[in-house]
Parts: sequence; structure tokens; C-alpha cells
Amino acid sequence: MQAILPTEPLDRNDVEEMERRFARYLDLCAEWDMKVGNQAAYAAIGIDKGDAYEWTNRNLGNPARTAFIKKVQKICAMYREALMEDGKVNPVTGIFWQKNYDGLKDQQEVVLTPNTNPLGEQKDAEALKQKYLENTYGVTEGLSAADVLELPEGAESAEGVIVETVETPRKAQKAPRG
Repeated sequence: MQAILPTEPLDRNDVEEMERRFARYLDLCAEWDMKVGNQAAYAAIGIDKGDAYEWTNRNLGNPARTAFIKKVQKICAMYREALMEDGKVNPVTGIFWQKNYDGLKDQQEVVLTPNTNPLGEQKDAEALKQKYLENTYGVTEGLSAADVLELPEGAESAEGVIVETVETPRKAQKAPRG
């Protein structure tokens, strides 16, 4: 494993050297029958996952370097996918890799559409108006004329709404027995 690590320091703007190091890493993986992975690829190039994150997500500095790191990540993702397809890796491990390295996620979309109106049957506006009028104006029915206070015609509040006050007599309460 130590043989994949570079011996020389990396010039972070030398994309050709990074490509050479990554190609050497892929050759060693094939020679030693070793699985290709992001962390080992980054180590072979001479960077770490923080550098790869910065270069791919923040596009700092060299666009060729950003494109190269994205290419490395894509090759590693394709390799992992091939391992899963061939049954050479546990599916749980493969799914873990894909979620953590390849940006895949489990997502279920649920669309709820009610079969009926939650407020019940929808009535037309005229029927609702009629029901409101029956319930509102029916309050005074059954009361004596003395109990109903009517305002003179044209009496309105500040907002332009006719104000109607109805006073109802209070019943006397019995004293509690003690």
C-alpha cells in the first residue's frame, strides 16, 4: 500500500503530474488486484479529501485541476458501480460508497391527492349565502319585540357596516345550597 504514495511533493497547479500519478495508481490497482477508491486515489495523487472537496465544490484557482478531480471521482464511481453489477462487493457497502462519494441518495416522492374535499361537499355560493341569511336573521324569531333593538334606517358604523345590537334578558340564577 505504501508504494502508491508519491515520493515527491506535489505542485498543486501541475495537472499533468496529477494525471500521471493517477494513471500509475490505476496500473498498480490492476497489477495487485486492488479495488479503486477515492481516498487511495487522492493519496496516490498527493492530496486529501479536503483538497478534492475544495477543488470540486468551490472551483478555486485552476479550472483544469477542477475538471481533473471530477474525472477522478467519476472513474471511481464507475468502478464501484461495476463492482456492484458484477456482485464483487456487498450491495450495502456499494450503496454506502455511492451515497458518501457519488452524491446519490435514497429519495421517495410521495404525492397525496385527497379523493374528497376535506371540508365536505362543496356548495355553490348562492346556497351558502342563503344558509347564512337564514341562520343570521332567524335569531330574532321567537323573541318579543321588546327584546329586539332595531336601529333607525341608515345607521352605520365607521367601516360602513350596519350595526345591529340584540339584548337578551338574563335569567336569575339560583343560589347554591350550602
